[in-house]
Amino acid sequence: MDIEISSSILNSIKDQICLLDHSGKIIYTNDEWMNFAESNSGDSSKLGVGANYMQVSKENTKVSNGLHAIISCELDYFTHEYPCHSPHVKRWFTMQATRMKENEYGIEGIVIRHVDITKQKLLEIQLKKRVHTDSLTNLYNRRYFDKEFQIEMKRSNRNNSSLSVLYVDIDDFKGLNDTYGHTIGDLVLKEISVVFLETTRDSDTCARIGGDEFAIILPETSNEELSYVSERIIKNINKIKIQEDISYPIKVSVSIGGASFLNESDMKAMLEKADRALYDAKDKGKNQIVIY
Repeated sequence: MDIEISSSILNSIKDQICLLDHSGKIIYTNDEWMNFAESNSGDSSKLGVGANYMQVSKENTKVSNGLHAIISCELDYFTHEYPCHSPHVKRWFTMQATRMKENEYGIEGIVIRHVDITKQKLLEIQLKKRVHTDSLTNLYNRRYFDKEFQIEMKRSNRNNSSLSVLYVDIDDFKGLNDTYGHTIGDLVLKEISVVFLETTRDSDTCARIGGDEFAIILPETSNEELSYVSERIIKNINKIKIQEDISYPIKVSVSIGGASFLNESDMKAMLEKADRALYDAKDKGKNQIVIY
C-alpha cells in the first residue's frame, strides 16, 4: 500500500523522475518521465524500466562522471543544466541526481529528476540582453562593444587572423530630427539597425555607440572584404524611404569609416584609426566610405 501511495505521489509531480540501481539500470519511472521520453525520442524503450541510463548517458562526460561519483559514494548529489530544444520551441532543464540510501523495502540507488527551467532561463536571457543592448535599436550598446572588441582582438592575435571595424554615422541626423521630430528620427535609427543586421554575419557585432553613431566588429575580415561590406551597407541604406505622417519619403544616407588590422594589440589606437577614417568620409561629403 505504501509503495502504491509513493507511486501516486511521484506520478502527480510534473517533473520527470526515475530511479536507477547501482548498475545504472532504470528500476522505476513516473508517468511524466515516460511521457517526455515518448514525445521527444519516440522510443521509450531506451529510457524505460530495464534500460541502462548510464549507457544512454555515456557520451555526456559530465553526467556520466557525476553518476559514477554518486555510485562510488564520492558525491551525494550533482546537478547539470542543459538545453533541450526542438525545431519549434526552446527549452532548458536541470538534471538533479541524488544518492538514495537503502530504505525499508531494500531499494537503493540514484534518484534522477529533470526540472523544466525554461521560464527562468528565458528571463535570465532577457535580463542579460537588456544589460548589453540598446533599448531602441536592439543592437549591442557601447559597453558590450568595448568588451567584445577586446575579446576579438585577443582572438585575432592568437589565430594570426585579420580583424576589422567599421564606424558609421548618419548624415544630417540632427537636421532630420529638428525638421521631422524625434519619432521619425527614432524610426530612422531602427531601420538602419535592421540593415546592419541583415547585411552582416552572425559572427559580427553590431552596436549603437552614440546617438546616431554605430560600430561593427568584423572578425577574420580583410581590407578588401571590409570595403565590400561597406558598399553593401551603403546600398541597402540608400533603399530606405521613411514615410510616416509626411507627404513625401525621407531618404537616408550614412558615412562609413573603417580599418582592418593584423597582430595589433592597442585597442585605443585601432579604434582611433577607424574614427579618423569616418572623419575623412564625412569630409568627402555624404554617403561616402573611407577604409584604411
